Amino acid sequence: MRFKSLLISTALVALIGQSVSAETNTPSIISQIEKDLASPVKSNQVPVLIVAPIETTLSSPMFGRVEKHKVSLGSSFKKGDLLISFQCDDRDAQVAMGEAEFAAAQVAYENKLKLQGLAQAGEIEVTLAATEASRTKAQFDYYAALANQCDVRAPFSGKVSDVMVSPYQGVAQGEPLLDLVSTNGLKAVMNIPAEWLKGVSIGDALSISIDETGEVYAGKLAAINSKVDSVSHTVEVEAEISKAPKNLLPGMSGLAQFQL
Repeated sequence: MRFKSLLISTALVALIGQSVSAETNTPSIISQIEKDLASPVKSNQVPVLIVAPIETTLSSPMFGRVEKHKVSLGSSFKKGDLLISFQCDDRDAQVAMGEAEFAAAQVAYENKLKLQGLAQAGEIEVTLAATEASRTKAQFDYYAALANQCDVRAPFSGKVSDVMVSPYQGVAQGEPLLDLVSTNGLKAVMNIPAEWLKGVSIGDALSISIDETGEVYAGKLAAINSKVDSVSHTVEVEAEISKAPKNLLPGMSGLAQFQL
């Protein structure tokens, strides 16, 4: 009986010893995490994304049928280039009619002025003729504005990222036609630790390495958000890329290295 009690006591001591050992010996992975959290951030690199300064969708300004299609996926264009044109025989006819009406009203007004100089037309007649000329001019301008909607031109220089319509396709007013991106003045967007704010400022130089091209580009800090994210303790910043080459495209990503 005493021998049995001794065995039980020995086993309890061993178990207590293992428990104490387990409590005092912290797993190595937890120790490493605690060490990393306690140590200051040493890296001066953050993930970066290349974005276009302007990305927009051009919608149809009118109900009609596409006549000419000047673009394709990835094609380049300059500001003012014709991208899509619609069949507009009816609007062209309206312009011609408005122009003729305005020309006739203008002649009538000038004639009334001459008659007034000869004392053969009164002030009211001249005023009415002038009003009619103004009305027909406004009508002509309206028709011309409608006809201008037949040609969809590029609002800026860039590239086509998506084409939603085909030649001879009928479209409704407001229907998407093209997605456009500006490739001039590409920006690099990133989130930096808020604690870096005491060491960075607008105009600071940084280097940007892009995964897709395998190249490093020079950049300059251009904007710092006025608000810090309270969850991640980071702040969004933007950088301008100096002399961005044509192979650098929006959507590419990599790392930005700061000189802290």
